[in-house]
Amino acid sequence: MKASIVIPTYNESENIAELVGRLERVLDGRDYEIIVADDDSPDGTWKIVEEISKRNGRVSCLRRVGAAEKGLSPSVVEAFDRAEGDLLAVLDGDMQHDETYLPTLLDAAEDADIVVGSRLAEGGGVEGGWPWSRRLASFMAAKAAKLVLGVKVSDPMSGYFVVRRSFYRDVRGKLDPSGFKILLELLYLAKTARGDAVIAERGIFFRERRAGKSKLGPKVVMQYFVSLFKMRFLRPSGRGE
Repeated sequence: MKASIVIPTYNESENIAELVGRLERVLDGRDYEIIVADDDSPDGTWKIVEEISKRNGRVSCLRRVGAAEKGLSPSVVEAFDRAEGDLLAVLDGDMQHDETYLPTLLDAAEDADIVVGSRLAEGGGVEGGWPWSRRLASFMAAKAAKLVLGVKVSDPMSGYFVVRRSFYRDVRGKLDPSGFKILLELLYLAKTARGDAVIAERGIFFRERRAGKSKLGPKVVMQYFVSLFKMRFLRPSGRGE
C-alpha cells in the first residue's frame, strides 16, 4: 500500500532536511511520497524542501501562500486532499516524533482505520520525562476526550498518526479543520459517522526538541478544550454539512 507522509511545518528550517533524510531511510523499500505542508514559513522552510524535491521526486512542498486559514489542521487536510497514498500519515516537523516507529504505524494501518502513535501506550515514552504540568495537561486531555466525546485513546493530542484513505474519504465532508485538533476530530468522526471504524494505538517515543521553538502553549491547550465542546454540542451528531 502506498504511504503518503504529511509533515505540517512553520519555521522548521533547522530540522526539515534532517527529518526528510531520516524518513527516506526508514521508508526505503516502500512505495511512498512525502508532502511538507508549509504555512509559508518566513525562515524559508519551503525553500529547503523544494531543493530536496529536485533530487527526490517523491518529496514535494505544499507552500500555503495566502491560505484562508493557517495552522496544523487545515495544513494536514489540504495535504491529505492532494495525497496519492492508500495510507495517510502525519508527524511533526520538529524531530520530536521518532521516525523509526513509522513503519510500525503503517503496518498496523493495514488492519485499522486510524492508528495513533501514543506516548502513553505500551512501548511509548518521553525523552527526559515530562514536568508535572505537562503530565497533568496530557491526563486531562485524555479524560476530557473520553468524557465529552466518548473517544477512548490514551493520547488524543498526539500529532503522530496514520489514517486509511478509505476512512478519510468517508468523513472528509464532515471535517471542520482548524487549530491543532485534526486527530481528535477524526477520532470523533470514527465514533459518530463511521461506527464500524477500527482504531489502534502503538507506543512511540517522543524526543526533546533539538532546534526551533515549540508551538504548544497555553493557547493551543485552550483551543483543544474549546474544540471538545464545539464538536460535542455544536455538532452533536458529528455530521456537519
